[in-house]
Amino acid sequence: SSGINRADWKATISDLDYKGNLKFKDGYGWETGLGYDFGKLRTELTYAQSNHDIKSITAQINEGVNKGTGADATASGDLKITNIFLNSYIDFPIGKEKKFTPYIGGGIGGSKLEIDNITVVNEELKAANTWLFGYQGKLGLSYSISQNLNIFGEGTSSGFSDLGVAGEKYGLESDSDFSYRGGFRLNF
Repeated sequence: SSGINRADWKATISDLDYKGNLKFKDGYGWETGLGYDFGKLRTELTYAQSNHDIKSITAQINEGVNKGTGADATASGDLKITNIFLNSYIDFPIGKEKKFTPYIGGGIGGSKLEIDNITVVNEELKAANTWLFGYQGKLGLSYSISQNLNIFGEGTSSGFSDLGVAGEKYGLESDSDFSYRGGFRLNF
């Protein structure tokens, strides 16, 4: 499950500033990576993608005497996020056999946003399609099946920020709700 559930947006339309938020349905995603295990510290370079269908949009005027006044807006389609992150983790092995290993980690890198067009006060804003600064934090638990194979479950909180550079007409900013994923790790 991928957890970007909402994003704030802002735009200038006919020389008037607007803002609002987009809400998304629960999404799905995947991640792959290659890294090095130093013992209790691990690092990796990951590539991930997730898709989120747009559920709804709100809009309001963001300047002047009419600041806060609602505005007509529509949105449909989806938001696709591609991440390339450099992550680091600290492992906390449990017990003599060290089969279970809780870990904490985080990463920074680039997030590419591809979002379908939105319409605000009857003007269609061109889709955002740009790379931004992205970040994430993770909490997880892995289980060692063998010396070379681990399975894991983890929770992730991630985000991206631009509010001004995504697309020619509008910007986005979001912090995700907690998402989760499971998988396996090969050690060789």
